[in-house]
Amino acid sequence: MPRYRAHIALTVWPITALLVLEPARMWPALDGASSFAAASPVTWTALLVYTVVVVLSLAAYARGWSLLSLGSPTGAGPYRTEGCRRLQKLAGGLAWALVVAHLALQWSMSIRVGPVALSQYELMRGFFSRPPVLGFYVIGLAALGLFLSQGVAATLREWGGARSPETSRWLEVGCTVASAGVMLVAINVLSHFVTGRAYWMGP
Repeated sequence: MPRYRAHIALTVWPITALLVLEPARMWPALDGASSFAAASPVTWTALLVYTVVVVLSLAAYARGWSLLSLGSPTGAGPYRTEGCRRLQKLAGGLAWALVVAHLALQWSMSIRVGPVALSQYELMRGFFSRPPVLGFYVIGLAALGLFLSQGVAATLREWGGARSPETSRWLEVGCTVASAGVMLVAINVLSHFVTGRAYWMGP
């Protein structure tokens, strides 16, 4: 089944990297605005680079699904069942909606107050406190978690990590637990901007 490796590499790996990098960038906010400003300086160059990375990653995602449609129009493909494949596509769409919306937020803040980390920190505090925005981010993070759990499981299966249906099921469970842990880290950062404090691993 090596034919699915390109699909997995293009759809799963780029957004996984974005998931790791963005919470890591925002993590210093748990120690307050000054720590966020010192550890996460905002510049136009950094924003432009991040925008290019997001655009290229989104293009890779679209290309990955195109390759799967051409090589395997029906069936489960690299996923456990055909239903999992459809769910993966839906979750991926919601996850990318979150990524694009977050990028638009960064541009909006930079245009409004300039590349000033302290000002952007305060804007995010107010923005994430709005219930519709918070709900959108929570749904997006849940979709991203589901997408990554299935994507990582597909990666391991494709590279020989599951040789039987039973092993494949346990692989899905393990990836779901690991993905949930990563999502809790992201929600922990989000909770700081909503309530002013983190609920786990924060001061």
